[in-house]
Amino acid sequence: MADSNKRKERPGGSGQDKRGLKRSKGGSGGKWQTPHQKVKEASRGNGKIEPGDAGIWATCARNQEGKATGELKIMLEECAERFYGIVSRSEEQEDEEDESMDDIESSIQREVASLGKKQNHAKLIAPVRLDLQCVLFFKIRPPIEPVDFVHRICKEVVSTPSIRRMKYINRLTPMTLMGKATEKGLEEVGRVVLGQHFNLREDQENTMEDEGHEGRKYAIRPTTRNHTAPLKRDGIIKQIANLISDEHKVDLTSPEKVIIVEIYQTVCGVSVVESDWESLKRFNLAELYSSQRTPKAAAALASASDGAKL
Repeated sequence: MADSNKRKERPGGSGQDKRGLKRSKGGSGGKWQTPHQKVKEASRGNGKIEPGDAGIWATCARNQEGKATGELKIMLEECAERFYGIVSRSEEQEDEEDESMDDIESSIQREVASLGKKQNHAKLIAPVRLDLQCVLFFKIRPPIEPVDFVHRICKEVVSTPSIRRMKYINRLTPMTLMGKATEKGLEEVGRVVLGQHFNLREDQENTMEDEGHEGRKYAIRPTTRNHTAPLKRDGIIKQIANLISDEHKVDLTSPEKVIIVEIYQTVCGVSVVESDWESLKRFNLAELYSSQRTPKAAAALASASDGAKL
């Protein structure tokens, strides 16, 4: 009898304990999730920034990253609808669907039926969860282009500041393309992005006949966060400048184009913005709202941003 009892006992405790361990391995507290629920959970801030992504960096009030993420997500979705006619599903709509699901079968049927629609718009704007204070990142997918998107948002703040005032969000920084934070990665991203605005030093066959790229004045504005090597500020500036043809000149006072370089941990991003970037307070929404306090200041800001055009 003693031998029989020993054979029944196994390392790791009782069957109930083992069931508890199995539950702990899941990311949903042991609860089964429908595809719809998984999509919804991911939309609240998962994933990571990867080479090939485009997006928007945002700074926010300290210790308000969660509220700022929700606030910015709503604002971006509203602007996407106004600017591009892209309508996103609201969380309220998703919650109503969750409450109306009678069983697993109906849940799956709803998910399959709405999958095509969500692929079209729900994932065009998606927050990425970062372990970084006061900084957010949203992935932005076509047909939305980050630089145009942020520029339109800032212009709207200038022309119609009453549409939306952000409580937690400060600066928005669009990223046309992300890559690896290495010298090679920065060069690859730089060539793709800069080639749309400048003649490049070693790519004459593609750029020498483009009259729209001739003789532009530019400035380079790099920022690094949580990155120690191998990219340093001076090296970033030198590497970006070396990609651009000598017919274009550096002008830190009144550039026609501003090259923004953002380095975060193991990824880097590059974008090129127009000369009204400065008059639009470097896309700082909080400062733009402050500048609208008097009609005289608002008129001066609108005039400066309209005059610094393409």
